[in-house]
Amino acid sequence: MPKKVKPRAPLVPLTGKQKSHLRALAHKLKPVVQLGRQGLTEAVLGALDVALERHELIKLKISGDAEVEAAELGPQVEKATNGQVAQIIGHTLVIYRRREKDPKIVLPRPKAAKAGQAKPALATESEDFGDDEDGDDFDDDEDEELE
Repeated sequence: MPKKVKPRAPLVPLTGKQKSHLRALAHKLKPVVQLGRQGLTEAVLGALDVALERHELIKLKISGDAEVEAAELGPQVEKATNGQVAQIIGHTLVIYRRREKDPKIVLPRPKAAKAGQAKPALATESEDFGDDEDGDDFDDDEDEELE
């Protein structure tokens, strides 16, 4: 009988900086789960679930005789594990799922757009060229010399 899965909050997409951080952490990891010729079976999904709960960040290796490509498998794995694919490189997927209790990996916080903050004002023409009272672009000292 399959284990009951607790519903999780909807996933927020990883930012580029967060994916970069996860790729750096995953660089030294060895694949924990290997996908064989039979594809994404219940046993593989169970192994992925256990590995993600234990490690939060894992590598999934797709064997050469598997009939699916890593790029095709990524969305299926995300949906089935409620995790996120941080990287697909060759026949390997890097998968991240934050642990509910006692998470070990701290992701960089995304920069929030500040509401109500206007872009810096552009300099007006008079500020750019230093117009003086008489409306020309010359200093008054130069005006006297020209007369």
